[in-house]
Amino acid sequence: MSVIDRVADIIAADPGLNVAFDPPVEPYRPGTSVPLEQSPLHPRVCSYLEKRFPEGLFTHQHLAISTVLRGENAVVATRTSSGKSLIYSLPLFDALCRDGDATALFLYPQKALANDQLLKLRTMADEIEGVAARHSENPRLISRYDGAVAQNDRKPVREHAQVILSNPDMLHMGMLQYHSSNWSRFFANLRLVAIDECHEYRGVFGTNVAYILRRLRQICRMHGSAPTFVATSATVQDPQSHMEKLTGLNFTTIGPEHDGSRQGRRKFWMVRSEDHFYDAGRRLAKALADKGLTVLAFCPSRVAAERMFVRTVKPEDIESSFVRVYRSGLSPEQREEIEQGLRTRDVRLVFSTSALELGIDIGEIDVVVCIGLPHTMMSLWQRAGRAARGGREGATVFLPADTPIDGYYSNHPEELFGRDHEPLVLNLHNQRIACQQYACAVQESGRDDSQIDIETLGPELEAVQRARTAGDLNDDIFYCSEPHVEVNVRSGGERSYKLVTGDDVEIGEIDYFHLLRECYPNAIYRHGGASYRVLNIIRGRRLVRLGREFSRNDTVPHLQRKIRLKQQHRAADYGDVRVATASLDVTEFLVSVSEKSPSGETVNTWPGSSGMSAYRLPTEGTMLAFSQSFWNRLSPQLGEKPQAALAAVERLFSGLFPTITGPCDTGDYSSAVDRLVTDENAVFLFDAVYDGVDLTSAAFERMNELVAKALERVEHCSCPTDAGCFRCIANPVAEEPSSKRATAILLNAVQEVLTSTTPKQTATETDWERSLQSEPPRSCETCGHLLSGSPKFCSECGTRVEEPAAC
Repeated sequence: MSVIDRVADIIAADPGLNVAFDPPVEPYRPGTSVPLEQSPLHPRVCSYLEKRFPEGLFTHQHLAISTVLRGENAVVATRTSSGKSLIYSLPLFDALCRDGDATALFLYPQKALANDQLLKLRTMADEIEGVAARHSENPRLISRYDGAVAQNDRKPVREHAQVILSNPDMLHMGMLQYHSSNWSRFFANLRLVAIDECHEYRGVFGTNVAYILRRLRQICRMHGSAPTFVATSATVQDPQSHMEKLTGLNFTTIGPEHDGSRQGRRKFWMVRSEDHFYDAGRRLAKALADKGLTVLAFCPSRVAAERMFVRTVKPEDIESSFVRVYRSGLSPEQREEIEQGLRTRDVRLVFSTSALELGIDIGEIDVVVCIGLPHTMMSLWQRAGRAARGGREGATVFLPADTPIDGYYSNHPEELFGRDHEPLVLNLHNQRIACQQYACAVQESGRDDSQIDIETLGPELEAVQRARTAGDLNDDIFYCSEPHVEVNVRSGGERSYKLVTGDDVEIGEIDYFHLLRECYPNAIYRHGGASYRVLNIIRGRRLVRLGREFSRNDTVPHLQRKIRLKQQHRAADYGDVRVATASLDVTEFLVSVSEKSPSGETVNTWPGSSGMSAYRLPTEGTMLAFSQSFWNRLSPQLGEKPQAALAAVERLFSGLFPTITGPCDTGDYSSAVDRLVTDENAVFLFDAVYDGVDLTSAAFERMNELVAKALERVEHCSCPTDAGCFRCIANPVAEEPSSKRATAILLNAVQEVLTSTTPKQTATETDWERSLQSEPPRSCETCGHLLSGSPKFCSECGTRVEEPAAC
């Protein structure tokens, strides 16, 4: 029986599952190849290919390789499992055959991807005449260079490697700043730079990488080289524009219309359940694995993946079980054990976060189960692409979560599957990042501002240079002896904390954003299926001490947010309501922690912050503010607790935002309700990254559409009670229940204003260079002591420091 038929039978046998979307099977597609005699590759490389691929290369591979060998930068955007890694691997070996000193840099967004490709490249090297002999003499010829490489192994790699597999983090921290002392040979001979899974470079991470790649180009020019760039991705909209913005170079695109790869039969289902989607998804995934299928079950979060694992496998059976959990924060050894287990089929079910979306070779996955819908088209097709690889048959089952957006798409599945890939957001105008990257570029140029290559680094860093030269920009980053250390490439915030067990064994790491949500004092923290209690957090050493915990309880943090409106940029004033984009300060702090038993009973509570500092995020967003007169008129219609209706609107806006702007990562934005200093109630959507990436500003133009979608979700949800359900207004962590009736009244009133009133439009011009200037220093009003940062009390006399006035 085929994989698709077996999956169909298992779904039909589960009485708790209802099929909501059942499109036809996608048929098998044979590949289209170009004979090797037409290839411009070196004869020795062609000889290798004749043994491995006697029919030749797929059409898109041939076209892309020919483009790269002409010295043109190329981006390849073809389906998953279309052999994209060969497109940069073969030009590498061509270069090694033609030039004994040539070097190449392969960049991957995750260490696991680099490790996977390392084995393949070394195997290829051993089979290509000429290269094999050099590889035998120099085992370091092709090497990884990332945080997982032991310190004693790094010097031999620097001295002997000609092909480096790394990530942007290590390129920034371990290579660029030491280019003149340790890497001059490598950069002087650099011929090829490959950027794998280029769609991963978006948001803060992508913005940092864009500057890192410009710094790489600056250093190559210093050493006399000009490498060709090649990028790959299966899920990227407008790949040429994205890569040109990411690198500052011109690119040629080889897109889906050129794809000649072989594709297996695959089938999609969307199913719904009256049970909690965690339980239904876990039950389905386990049933599929019990029938001998290899299953990858994608979960909404790290916590969810760990909880599903714990509820599937008893602690004493973890080692012998065929079930594992895979997420960020695992050690390299833990990740490699799971990847190898999938290849050998000793592991048949993995509960994973998005960490396994990308193209790591994990063998033949039969079925992907998405527990909760992916909220970007990139994630949807990357996840679906983990099955049916290499011409094999596969299936994907989507199970909507109990959230407004999943509820919306479960009612409109054709709309979900018909969407294009979302545009990738980069914000080179992010002030914090621009200043940090400029400081790094200056250090790499010999600490001389006048020696940096502004033509390569771009106009944004040229603006920073002008402001520095004029004496208008004096951020602390410019006076750091090691600015590279201060830059968090992935988040723009604080550096990560190490997770250490009671016997001083390091088991992983976590950033402060997740620390506040998962790893606060007294938290039960799960890691690889094992449970730990957080004993203490040592901020000065960025260390979290854990002790083993054998309880099956869970802990829940209760967080509050405060919003400070710093400056409005664009505003549409309708009189009763106002829509505006603005610069914001978002402060999030822990107010209490609850511990609950598996039955949901609260067994312990820790009030207060437990010593956790607030998480402060300067960012940008869009707000919907209600005038006092409007709120006073409407409040009596909203019941005894009108704020609950406001909180329900916030949840709907946050959940449905991707339906009006195009899919986006839900982790890239957030929401809040707060009262302005003008006493107006307001709902905020804001970018969840430092200084923003111009994401939630899209809600300004489409607020009317967002209100309409929220109203539809409330009025068409099938739940029977006024309190609603998690698919519409109910919030699992809210203290006060909401009301569908009150929420609909509020949304209808807002919709009436937005559709019947012509707004007064205003805009404040933002001078980017002026905004780069440091805020004027503040002094204590009591003793005159100069204040730094955002202190609550003066360090000299102890006087409470008032917050700067909000706009």
